Amino acid sequence: MPFLSNICLLVLISIQTLSGVIGISSPPREQTDTSFINTTNKNLLPNARRNPDIVIPLARETLRKSSDIGYMQGKADASLILGSAWLAKYNNISDSSLYYNMQAYDIYRELDNPRGKARACYNLSYVYSIGGDLTEAERYGSLSLNFFEEAGDKRGMINAYNVLSYFAQHSKDFKKALALIQQAIDIARATKDTLPLADVTNSLGNIYKDMALFSQATDAYFEALRLWETRGDSSGISIAYGSIGLVYYFQKDWQKALEYCFKKVPVVSARNDLWELSKTYNTIAEIYNAKASHDSALLYFRKGLRLNQQMNYPAMIAGSYNFIASTFLLLSQPDSAEFYINRTMTIASQIDDTDLVNYYITLGNVLKTRGKYSEALQNLLKAYNIGREKKFPMAVHDASILLSEIYSNLGRKDLAYKYLKEYYQIKDSISNADYLRQVTRMELQYDFDKKQKTAEFERMEERILHENQVRQQRTAITGLIILAFLVALISFLLLRHNRLRSRLTQIDLEQRLLRAQMNPHFIFNSLCAVQDFILSGKSQKANTFLTKIAKLMRNILENSREEFIPLEKEIETIKLYLDLQQLRFENEFEYDITIDNRIDPENISIPPMLTQPCVENSVEHGLLPLKGKGNLKINYSLNNGLMKLEVIDNGIGREEAAKRAIEKKSKRSISTQVTKERLDNFRKTMRQKNISFEISDLYDDDKAAGTKVVLMLPYKKSYG
Repeated sequence: MPFLSNICLLVLISIQTLSGVIGISSPPREQTDTSFINTTNKNLLPNARRNPDIVIPLARETLRKSSDIGYMQGKADASLILGSAWLAKYNNISDSSLYYNMQAYDIYRELDNPRGKARACYNLSYVYSIGGDLTEAERYGSLSLNFFEEAGDKRGMINAYNVLSYFAQHSKDFKKALALIQQAIDIARATKDTLPLADVTNSLGNIYKDMALFSQATDAYFEALRLWETRGDSSGISIAYGSIGLVYYFQKDWQKALEYCFKKVPVVSARNDLWELSKTYNTIAEIYNAKASHDSALLYFRKGLRLNQQMNYPAMIAGSYNFIASTFLLLSQPDSAEFYINRTMTIASQIDDTDLVNYYITLGNVLKTRGKYSEALQNLLKAYNIGREKKFPMAVHDASILLSEIYSNLGRKDLAYKYLKEYYQIKDSISNADYLRQVTRMELQYDFDKKQKTAEFERMEERILHENQVRQQRTAITGLIILAFLVALISFLLLRHNRLRSRLTQIDLEQRLLRAQMNPHFIFNSLCAVQDFILSGKSQKANTFLTKIAKLMRNILENSREEFIPLEKEIETIKLYLDLQQLRFENEFEYDITIDNRIDPENISIPPMLTQPCVENSVEHGLLPLKGKGNLKINYSLNNGLMKLEVIDNGIGREEAAKRAIEKKSKRSISTQVTKERLDNFRKTMRQKNISFEISDLYDDDKAAGTKVVLMLPYKKSYG
């Protein structure tokens, strides 16, 4: 769809350009030029944020033409379009976007165009917000509201109230934020404008979320989602997904939080919405930190950092560095933590970041962990003083406990007690504040329910008009629903039964495989080899042999409990087995293990102990009876979504091995059959018909030249 809209935009502009060149009638040239410029600007403005790369060169052309003929309205409109487009690209914020929006504002003021002034000021509020200057951002936001009111632009007023509410929320003035967003909601409901109503309802949820009123936040987010879904707005739906995920995070429902955040990622990625994608990555990372999956958290914090750097958004970059530093602290890597928090401090101090107090606390904690108590005290005392001055109780709370711990370590028990006492006092006051918030929550819930009931009553009036027609269909629909439910229930039960049966089969196979792998014959021969080494005075060799066989047996026991293990663990087990065989038989064969460059052995996991039976058969039945030097090759590669395993030897071949087995009256090995059964089970449960097991003989001039085993295995990625 984005591609199609881009093509349509280009075709539309091309048609307008041709019509301007051809000149169907003969009006005055200046009239023709201004008409063409107005039509072009009218089509470019709504696409400026969606398709900035296409719009920018076209808007530059209309700006040039407007300047050439001295057409100020066209010049102002083209400047506004360029300012909006550069704002959407999130780069050159302090340069291109600021320049063009300010130019548009200046010209609109000369023309005394209220709507133009309002739009330019609205854009400038975002430019200054992204640049970290919230004072100027709020000033231009207020100007935009005044101009939108003067122009009678209701949607513009909704947007202006929304952005001003965001600034109040960011400053922790929640009472003001709620009042402003309620103004926006009232206008949106009065005009019955669904999309702006969804936007401001979502913003209301954000305010409730920051106030820890999670029930109200959830209601608001789901209401916004419902409104966006009625309009099929994928952009809005993705925002709702992220908001709902964040609420579940604060309620410590990690699984639900990740579910909604990962729903959002592909939607915002498709739109190349760097701002929303960055926020989503940060939320995902915080969830992983809460789950103690700190490596995964680092991965997503760094993804967010790269996007913030691409947007050239200093406040967000500083925040990303702080997140990464805190995560390294959780990983007990204070050196790395100090590196990143220093980067945070450099940026935050330059832009007068409102989160600077929290960054001082992080830096103090890092320095405390590294034993740099003097420097830690300096930063924590700064945070403590700022928190008291600006009435940030959580900052004072967090700084106090760290100060108490440092003074305790320094033997200053008096100061340690002082700050510990203050920590508990604030903790108690926060608990009381929680109680007051609970009361506020009940009051807000009452107001919210009251408004919801009013809206529901209005919808009921419309539904009553159609009730008689719907009643006759209701019985049939109910019957179909019950039938569908029964079919779904039966299908679910059958599927569950089949899965349980498959799981039991797999467990049984794993148990049999474990018995097959722990081959008593191999263990007996290995212990005899150890005895020979000791009797021959080769104690060092015996010690090496015992170490390897112990590690091999431990690996086999551990791996057999897991459904999938990292490829590097499987290869380690195979190497141990082959090294033991080489020690036993004085290097009568060589082996080589090859891994495709596309495979990351740490990230790729495969079912355990599928390679070992194939390797054991090659060594025992193919290579050891061979007269001459044996050669074994093991290859891992990716093929059509599966892991391809090849085990190739230059042994005596299956036919000769079978003859010798008959002569020795050896018992048939069950490992091959168990391997086939395991793969057959994977093929059924994973619905991968290409999972397979094949053995073929190799020949050289009709003489047996070895055996080749090919397995197509399922695999999983641990991350990414």
